[in-house]
Amino acid sequence: MKVVNALWDKRNFGIECAEVELELNDDRDTCHKTLKEIEKDYDYIALKIPSLRTDLTWMVSELSYCFVEDMMFFEHDLHEIKRTPLQQRLYDSVTISEMDSKDFDILFKEIDSGSFSFDRISNDPFFSEKASITRFHNWIMDEVERGAIFLKGQIKGEMTGFFSIREIEKGIYTSALGGTFMKWRKGGLGTNVQTPAEVKKRGGKKLVLGVSTNNMIQIRALIQNEFFPTYVNHVFVKHV
Repeated sequence: MKVVNALWDKRNFGIECAEVELELNDDRDTCHKTLKEIEKDYDYIALKIPSLRTDLTWMVSELSYCFVEDMMFFEHDLHEIKRTPLQQRLYDSVTISEMDSKDFDILFKEIDSGSFSFDRISNDPFFSEKASITRFHNWIMDEVERGAIFLKGQIKGEMTGFFSIREIEKGIYTSALGGTFMKWRKGGLGTNVQTPAEVKKRGGKKLVLGVSTNNMIQIRALIQNEFFPTYVNHVFVKHV
């Protein structure tokens, strides 16, 4: 069991926040006791539970935690992907390049307009839409400070979406943030399906990432592009 004082979310929301991760071998009674204790110190607790531990999901429900989403994790070994002719045309229509300061301005305007309002914060009645937007802004800047590379997709010079890549271990990259702008979603474009090729260009061997089940458009795009699902975490929250 891991308990982290989520200072980044305190900055976002102005309250004491914790991120808790229960693990496969955790003892149920010990988890119950610890969760009761940390309620004394925090106003908001986000709790992740491996999907295999159904006994723990019942336990946290008894403690008045509310289920908000599943996080599905995927990996890709950067192999060449077999696409249908239509998928290939869509893939080839998007050019990828690194973002500059003007591109970040465009991205922030897209976020401010509510384009990415499918996260657990924007869907939480205890938080405002502004809190979700602030969280996205800060998360992006945190990733920049961690050394992430932000890339944009474009069609005929117009930005269609973005994604980040960052090396977390030798040859292993993650993509913490990404998405297609609202205007381009109906056309079937998935900007961040270009991620494996960009990781491979930089000498990477594997890509790992997580996606909320609230974002089914992205999950479909990942499956179509031969990402392999590895595990699922149930996510619960509690406003103490």
